[in-house]
Amino acid sequence: MTKSFSRVHCYFIRHGESEANIQNIYICGQSISCPLTSLGKEQAVLLGKRLKYENMKFDYFLCPTAIRAKQTADIVLEIMNIDTSKLIISNALLEQSQGLWEGMNRLECYTDEIMKKLDELHMEFSAPNGESIRMVQKRAITFLEFYIEQAKKQSIEENREISIVIFSHVHLIRAVLQYYLQSNPKYTWLIKQNNTAISEIVFNQYGISLVKVNDTGHLKFLMPESLEKKLI
Repeated sequence: MTKSFSRVHCYFIRHGESEANIQNIYICGQSISCPLTSLGKEQAVLLGKRLKYENMKFDYFLCPTAIRAKQTADIVLEIMNIDTSKLIISNALLEQSQGLWEGMNRLECYTDEIMKKLDELHMEFSAPNGESIRMVQKRAITFLEFYIEQAKKQSIEENREISIVIFSHVHLIRAVLQYYLQSNPKYTWLIKQNNTAISEIVFNQYGISLVKVNDTGHLKFLMPESLEKKLI
């Protein structure tokens, strides 16, 4: 009798451009109320169209409570004709908490002394009353492993690939990718994650493999504002 193996794909998607992304003055952290910009919504639309065109099928839909991530997920699912009630919402997928720094000017927080500590501690550094990347990693993995293990069992029982899509944030996605790929923690911050980027890992009989990272191919269809004005 042929032994069957589980095949689980995890797709990590960073939210579209948010108001905090374009201002880039104040530290956002876990701020739940920061919405998408008009460009962020357009990015999410293009992502949704891409996933629909590629006929992507997902079995689990995971998302944090932050508005910017939820808006991204809602737009994508609507375009794919998927009921948004399928979204599993959890605080475990929120961005890294910046504690007392949230809402403060970046220049006031990231002093030369703090930057030196960041360079020394890497994933272990945390803002006052905030989280380190390692802490974010731990809560995210604890949450994700439940669904990954469930998906593995389902894959064997149904003899098919199971796919999980996770809408989330840059630091959380970096932390999760570092964990599964066991890359050097010192360089975790180098894992590029642009707005609405897709990163994919697969779990199968060969172990864990990275399929893609920071894939933003759908954004090449964004029309520059200057060109758009000429066409009106």
